[in-house]
Amino acid sequence: MKKICVVLAVFILVCFSVVDVSAVSDNVTHDLENSLGLEQLYDSLSSDAKKSLERMGVYGFGKDTLESVSFQSVLAEILRIAGSEGVGIFSLSGLIIAVMLLYGAFEGLGDSICSMSMKKVLSVSSSLLISCALLVPATEVIKDATEMITAAADFMLAYIPIMFMVMISCSSPLSASGYYAMMTGLSQVIAQLSAKFIAPMLNVFLGVSVAGSIVPELKITGILNTFSKSVKWILSFSFTIFSALLGFKTLISTSVDNVSARAVRYTMSSFVPVVGAALSEAYKTVEGSVRILKNGIGVFVIFAIGAVFLPIVIKLLLWLLTLNMLKSFGEVVNLTLPCSLLSGVSSVLGVILAIILCVAALFIISTALIITVGGGVS
Repeated sequence: MKKICVVLAVFILVCFSVVDVSAVSDNVTHDLENSLGLEQLYDSLSSDAKKSLERMGVYGFGKDTLESVSFQSVLAEILRIAGSEGVGIFSLSGLIIAVMLLYGAFEGLGDSICSMSMKKVLSVSSSLLISCALLVPATEVIKDATEMITAAADFMLAYIPIMFMVMISCSSPLSASGYYAMMTGLSQVIAQLSAKFIAPMLNVFLGVSVAGSIVPELKITGILNTFSKSVKWILSFSFTIFSALLGFKTLISTSVDNVSARAVRYTMSSFVPVVGAALSEAYKTVEGSVRILKNGIGVFVIFAIGAVFLPIVIKLLLWLLTLNMLKSFGEVVNLTLPCSLLSGVSSVLGVILAIILCVAALFIISTALIITVGGGVS
């Protein structure tokens, strides 16, 4: 009779342990959310990025992050940004077309009105007018782009310690340490390069392209093309190397972390008397809940990075589309110098677009990798 009572007591204890696993898991994840300071991470975003996320339907960090997001909401936000940014760009294109038509009209009159020296003065004057119309907004675009890159890097620096703690909480200490070291270094390097190298370099080459279009004897088109191709090759090479290193390091670290987690669960199940199996399952359930929180934070960060970069990417695409259309128009009416100027400005803006897309891809892919590799609980 005494043995039967002991068995019943153990059975009841195990049942209560299993029933309470969900409640314990919810309490653990709730306490973890409060201790991580997720509100501070959200506050580190700009007001425009917050409003953009809200319009797309992204409101939180948990498992319900994507419930309100739809293709229609994302497309509507893209069209809204394109509409607001396109007004100024297309109005400026009208001014440039007017200057090009005026230049073409005078050049078409030939030697009957304009001498050769007057034609050169007219050509330089038209290029100066177009450069005056383009330089101020182009430098503002470069400034906005570098500020967006710095803002994204600062946001990542605020997010990386949070993901580090979450990964440790879901039994991935080795993966967490590798991810923390690589992404912190990357974010700091990107922030410093954006502030001290990218903006000055692009402004210099923008000025060089304008000078080359006004004074064609300089013959600097080859330098600009070499610069553009070199930057894009360096970005592609750096992106490939960093992605490969992070991917291989994460795969190896995740394998070691999974073995360690299984060892912990096996130890609980085998060496804890009576309730070892229940404790092992509870540990597994809590670990799975923390992984859900980790995935929710990661998905939010991916959308946040997209919201930070989306306005400047759309703005640059509209600029490139407009400049290429103006260049095609200039080629139709045979305007050499204005077309050279438009080509140079387009090349510089293409470089900054390539830099932004590379930085955004690095942040998004690294975040996606860390929430997908080793995301299951076995």
